[in-house]
Amino acid sequence: MNLVAEHLQKLEAKIRQLAEDHQKNKTEKDLLIRQSVIQQRIIEQQKIEIENLNKQVQALKIAKSVESNQETGKVKDKIQDLVREIDRCIELLNK
Repeated sequence: MNLVAEHLQKLEAKIRQLAEDHQKNKTEKDLLIRQSVIQQRIIEQQKIEIENLNKQVQALKIAKSVESNQETGKVKDKIQDLVREIDRCIELLNK
């Protein structure tokens, strides 16, 4: 009879330990789920930020392209002015 009581006590102790372990695992699982949700929100925010930054890069590229085209136009104008001046000098030399 004493042996049966000891087995029951050991069994009860193991059941209590299993219940505690189960509760710890459940708590840990809930924590991990909350962390996962937070990480997903962060990922979504970063995706939006990346998209906005890509749009800014595109806008800067376009602005740079327009700027360089304006500079090209200025250079062409300057070359035309120089050519006209050279033509005038040639005319003066021919007279």
